[in-house]
Amino acid sequence: MNTATLSSILLESQKPAKLEAIPEDAFSLIFAFKWLEYLSERVGQPNIGDILEFYYNLGWLSDNAISGLLKFSKGIKIDDDDIASPSGKLTIADHLVSLLFIERLNGKKISSEVLDKLEWEIRRIKRGAEQYYGI
Repeated sequence: MNTATLSSILLESQKPAKLEAIPEDAFSLIFAFKWLEYLSERVGQPNIGDILEFYYNLGWLSDNAISGLLKFSKGIKIDDDDIASPSGKLTIADHLVSLLFIERLNGKKISSEVLDKLEWEIRRIKRGAEQYYGI
């Protein structure tokens, strides 16, 4: 690898994240807390940072958004009995729900019609995978 290629890789600008910052209006703040509550109930409070880092690596969250969410998460208390997955891992459905939270925090409206279409599309893909791969 030559120097020009290496420097272009190192100096390449990062694409903007889906969510650059948590909006400061009341609705968005409530929505952010509800999302953190959702995540906490799935993986436990100690694993929130790992999940947010995963979303950062996917390009879903910026440093600024993570900073705000981590600040908010310090104020959330979840009983261990309420945690669905003590492994600290989320299912694919949980990640899809997180993506919907992120899109909503960006101000995008998610109608029930869109959700129905998304669910139908997922079912169609699963059926196709089952037929093609014998899953």
